[in-house]
Amino acid sequence: PSSAASDVYKRQWDMRNLTTDNEVTTEENVSGGRVDLAFRFGNIPVFFLEAKAMKVDLDEWKWAEQAINYSWNKNVTWAVLTDFESIKIFNAEIPPKSVSQNLFIELNCRDFINRFDQLWLLSKESFEQKLLDKEAQKWGKLTQRKQVGEKLFEDLMSWRISLTKDFKKQNNLTDEELDEGVQRILDRLIFIRTAEDRKIEPNILIGILRSGKSDQYKQLVKVFRDFDDGFNSKLFAPHYCEEWKVSDKTIGEVIKGLYETKDGYRYDFSVISADVLGGIYEQYLSFVQVRKGEDKTKSKRKSQGIYYTPKYIVEFIVNETLGEVLKKTKPKELAKIKVLDPACGSGSFLNAAYDKILDTLTKQNPQTSLFAKFDILKENIFGVDLDAQAVEIAQLNLLLKVLAQKTKLPTLQHNLRVGNSLIEKGNDNLKPFSFDSEFKEVIEQGGFDVIIGNPPYIKEDTNRLAFDGLHDNSYYQGKMDIWTLFACRAIDLLKDGGYFSFIAPSSWLGSAGASIFREKILSSGEIIKFVDFNDFRVFKDASIQTMIFVFQKKKPRKSYKVQYAKITGKNATGEEVATLLSTSLHKQIENSVVYEAMIKSENADGKSISFSDNTASEILDKLEKVSNFKLSKNDIGNGIDVLQDFVSERHLPKLKDEMIKKGDGVFVLKNSIVAQMKLNEKEKEYLKPYYGTSQINRYLSDKESSYKIIYADKYFREHINEFPNLKSHLDRFKKILTSAFAPYGLHRPREEKFFKGKAIFLLRKTMYPAFSHVEFPCYVTRAFLILKPEKINLKYLTALLNSKLIYFWLKNKGKKQGEQLQIDKEPLMEIPLFKAEEHEQEKIALMVDKIMTKTAEFNKTSQNTDKWHLLKTEIEKLNREIDEAIYKLYGLSAEERGIIENEYGRK
Repeated sequence: PSSAASDVYKRQWDMRNLTTDNEVTTEENVSGGRVDLAFRFGNIPVFFLEAKAMKVDLDEWKWAEQAINYSWNKNVTWAVLTDFESIKIFNAEIPPKSVSQNLFIELNCRDFINRFDQLWLLSKESFEQKLLDKEAQKWGKLTQRKQVGEKLFEDLMSWRISLTKDFKKQNNLTDEELDEGVQRILDRLIFIRTAEDRKIEPNILIGILRSGKSDQYKQLVKVFRDFDDGFNSKLFAPHYCEEWKVSDKTIGEVIKGLYETKDGYRYDFSVISADVLGGIYEQYLSFVQVRKGEDKTKSKRKSQGIYYTPKYIVEFIVNETLGEVLKKTKPKELAKIKVLDPACGSGSFLNAAYDKILDTLTKQNPQTSLFAKFDILKENIFGVDLDAQAVEIAQLNLLLKVLAQKTKLPTLQHNLRVGNSLIEKGNDNLKPFSFDSEFKEVIEQGGFDVIIGNPPYIKEDTNRLAFDGLHDNSYYQGKMDIWTLFACRAIDLLKDGGYFSFIAPSSWLGSAGASIFREKILSSGEIIKFVDFNDFRVFKDASIQTMIFVFQKKKPRKSYKVQYAKITGKNATGEEVATLLSTSLHKQIENSVVYEAMIKSENADGKSISFSDNTASEILDKLEKVSNFKLSKNDIGNGIDVLQDFVSERHLPKLKDEMIKKGDGVFVLKNSIVAQMKLNEKEKEYLKPYYGTSQINRYLSDKESSYKIIYADKYFREHINEFPNLKSHLDRFKKILTSAFAPYGLHRPREEKFFKGKAIFLLRKTMYPAFSHVEFPCYVTRAFLILKPEKINLKYLTALLNSKLIYFWLKNKGKKQGEQLQIDKEPLMEIPLFKAEEHEQEKIALMVDKIMTKTAEFNKTSQNTDKWHLLKTEIEKLNREIDEAIYKLYGLSAEERGIIENEYGRK
């Protein structure tokens, strides 16, 4: 076909899946009927189509209700019915009531031409542009209703609370017993409802209600015993909860709710996916932890499911790791593949791994037996988690995968284990887990073929308990995030040639607390793919910036290419990101960049890792070769960590003094307030001039300050009685002071030498470099760092650090927070600086004098006046002159300068 025809073809649904995997797929029998086709965009279902024979009356409510319920249970907004003579489009977000109520568009075949614009709403291009949603919104037919996962979570929480209250009232039980027992009962009920909806069992539970007999819980326990005999799963093994007493009313409400919601939707557990159930259970685990007041960091991590991994992320990780292994594996060798999630939670990654292996097996043999499916669970899938309830849920989710007929199910206690993946031996309270002994057969065969997951993200300063027993770990270091310990452990457990992938915070690329992991990953193999999500929030309501790496364990080449993708637009949608991932990073989409980046494993010494394209890499290499000067740790000082500088809104409830108002100074005081305090001479010595970004900024150092800071160092707090007026002032705020040296000490006063004498001050987080030369005593917050190197002209160094050339290095090799630079100590010490001859330094230092004079004047000039525009032009000219002088020092060609200039213009 012509390229134009080919382009048109690509824009339509690929009905035979010739160019894409699973764009249009056949669905399973459900709800007593069949939804024939699922249409996917970016690997996410966007509508279901159910085709009926021409003799069927589509106006009968039961057909619409079936399609609507199926779509809702699958978290899909649109359901389409056709008998080939007509098409009906239903909105599954509207509670099912009648054909007319849920119907959005009806088209007769005779109208296909005249109303083609409405028929076009079902096209692939339409879903790409969300035309159907927009049209529905226009007509008020796009009701945002709770999705099945959200609704089921609400219902489960409601049932859990009512069961817990009733059991507690009628039985003498601890909270731990209640948690375990109620969890076990609800797990069993979901298993039974799934068996019912898959037509493996009759509707047993509703039968208990309809029998009219009292003591319904006893009848339910008999069902549990029958299921234990029939399925032989640990889930139904005798448990102490079976002896409890509970009212018929409570049990009845739970059973009734498992069939139908209050607004008329019918739960169909045969189609509710494992990732929906997993998300629900992750939220429950968070609820239990918060209630107990334990492990609050982990609770926050899981609260509202915000760290539960979206399906499109799970599928990408599984496809890029296990998918690659399966491509190279012969059919007879499938059983030898070992997949591990070392922090498996409710098992979302393991469920996806099972699906991937089953899909491969089915393609080889469409008649795959149930026992072959059991073998996947027993031979291929392994998981560990610290939380026993999470492991129980993971086992349930995997068992539901193979629940197809009444038969003895495999026990998964050996494959899914409770334990701490990071501790091999020691205190039993820490749940040590030895892979060498617990998964002996896997380790003896060289390790795992695939390790995947979303480990916990915990910093030691937020949760010290999580690091108990880890300080002797060879990969432990200060300021680390615990997930990097999981990553180092994963590399050790991985077989040579094996694949490993995590989704985790992106800060590891440059943070001081991840240097051991950086060295480990670069020296142990190669990063094959890398996705930087930048400001896109993978986890709903979580501010953390994340990434995915795909790694293969092997002897790394000195330099190699990485398929790199970055989400650039702040308005990128989940659908766009899912589409990018579904292309295996081979196709750039809107709001993203995709290219091959260069990695040099020979630099595996813990330095920061960057992903530059080939052109940028060549320039960066050149800068490194020219460099003859670098900053040392001793050259760099931190700004003061004040904690409580002023009174905030949240402080007021704790402060009973009615005279204290929001904005009043605590450790930072207005000069006008200081003048009223009648301080003695010694007290005045401890009040230092305090500056912010309006006085200290790029080429700006304004000596005028409206504030003083109480420089409460060690001497001050240990001799507080020598400072009676300042003591009296701080005593008013005792209830809100939380510093390490409260109530009379700053949290981190830092080394005072950096605040005195000549120095370079810089903003740590900034879009563009903001360095300034300062010659007066200058006390600043931790928003700043201070440089005091010797043997180099400080004004020359200020110009060099503010240059476009150093911006180019920082953007490509430095640490970033989204699109902002984050200029911390580590990247500062790696900048390839060039110390020019003294006369060259002096020449550029004179330019700095000029630009600082102009900047000071500009800062005090009214905006948009003639003088303001003139000064702005003069400052821009001086900046260009400095940049040209720096380019010349580094010997950059016109082409190389052009690349840097172009980069500076792009945010």
